[in-house]
Amino acid sequence: MMLLERLADRTAEHGEVAVAVVGAGFMGRGLVQQIALTPGMRVALVVARRPEIAVEAFSAAGLLEPLVSDDSAALADAVGAGRAAVTRDAAATAELEEIDVVVEATGALEFGAAVILGALQAGKDVVSLNAELDATIGHLLYAEAERAGGVYSIADGDQPGVLFRQMEFVSGMGLELIAAVNCKRNLDVHQNPDDSRPYAERDRTSVSMTTAFGDGTKMQIENAVLANITGLVPDRRGMHGVETTLDHAVADITGVLERDGVVEYTLGGDFGGGVFVIGRSEDDWVRHYLRYAKLGDGPDYLFFRPYHLLHFEVPLTIAQVVVDRHPLGKPVGPPVAEVVAMAKRDLRPGDALDGIGGFCCYGHVDTAERAEGYLPIGLAGHGRVVEPVSIDKPVPLAAVELDEEAELVALRARRDALTAART
Repeated sequence: MMLLERLADRTAEHGEVAVAVVGAGFMGRGLVQQIALTPGMRVALVVARRPEIAVEAFSAAGLLEPLVSDDSAALADAVGAGRAAVTRDAAATAELEEIDVVVEATGALEFGAAVILGALQAGKDVVSLNAELDATIGHLLYAEAERAGGVYSIADGDQPGVLFRQMEFVSGMGLELIAAVNCKRNLDVHQNPDDSRPYAERDRTSVSMTTAFGDGTKMQIENAVLANITGLVPDRRGMHGVETTLDHAVADITGVLERDGVVEYTLGGDFGGGVFVIGRSEDDWVRHYLRYAKLGDGPDYLFFRPYHLLHFEVPLTIAQVVVDRHPLGKPVGPPVAEVVAMAKRDLRPGDALDGIGGFCCYGHVDTAERAEGYLPIGLAGHGRVVEPVSIDKPVPLAAVELDEEAELVALRARRDALTAART
């Protein structure tokens, strides 16, 4: 039975899935509309710093005006009666018994961590579009979900989720996974918020997020998330970044790899918003059938998906989590990849680091072993430089004084302790 059919059966027995969306920005706004279009689920609550933006999202989705309140009793009454609500109080996602699934769509590290951990500890299921947080403490989040009996999952529609589905498809046919590839059009590792502002205004995205796209940090983070749920690793720090096209991608990528089973990315080319997986078979009969299917002579084959559809695909993850009680992928073991902070300019003692999408650092994915002793990009907003670091060099942990009072730093320490215990 198809997933949405099973969701319909669940709806007939238990009612619609009540979803809380955290964030009403670029992704959150789209989620409100898409969930409203999905049979078997409803947006019961939106958490937003600016409630009027969430109200606009409901209006754009053709929904009745929601209750706007920070009063827990009023919110409970509204959501319990089937009326949507908007609040600034993120704790409501954990406190409201009627909420089934929380979708974190802010991309904010500290705030996202508080929301996700609060929801998991309350026994809620969580779907995360916050790849930045997953790359920083994802192992801890999966463990917390397991402990509390809930489900924590990355999302369909984002590159890690889309690539994971492609990998399932390819490995399900018995092919060896050679590379999972994110496709990027342009890259300037030194792009900063001043450079990004016009593009952010054009795309209606935040300046920091636009910078993280432009300097490649977002893509590096996405591939780290994928690596940690599949076991594929980067071939080298930052990956190769192969300039190629669809017609030549297989030969160009396999021609530079030093090993099989990697995460990688392309630059430029005709890939649009797509992703692809390279699979291999040395079996003569398999190659005969794939040749008949017009996939070429092999032994390496390209399986290309020409798009990833952001929030449009997230309801599929919500349905899988609720119906099947299983995430879209889960770690194969302790983390195998880390995103290392790289100096975007010469860093001098006394400089305060400004985090992902800022003026100071960009991120490069590496294996967990090679990244040891360097600053994770997720912590780059909580440090002060104490030793100089030259531009384009990895930032050693010894060169940074971390704010030990910061909650994210403490959570990362918990994640590291958990990882060490499971190694």
